Amino acid sequence: MTIYFAPEAEEDFATVIGYLAERNPVAASELGQRIFAIIDKLAARDFEGTEQTLETGEVVRSWAVPPVRIYYQRQTDAIWIVRIYHQSQSPIAR
Repeated sequence: MTIYFAPEAEEDFATVIGYLAERNPVAASELGQRIFAIIDKLAARDFEGTEQTLETGEVVRSWAVPPVRIYYQRQTDAIWIVRIYHQSQSPIAR
């Protein structure tokens, strides 16, 4: 399965990890590893997140990796990571 990242997800990841790295580089590295480990498991279909609708009307699934939530869409042979959104921000899904 191919994993694709939307530009927003790449920006989200860089922002969260960059912020944390300034304060605690070890924690930033550990969080980055946890996020990618969960994305690999989602791609392998080891588990499935709950279905949600983003503010844009786009239907996605999500999985929490505190302090972030991964929003993704599955296709036949690919998974799109739509957002990697910090949960302290205002909700983007309902």
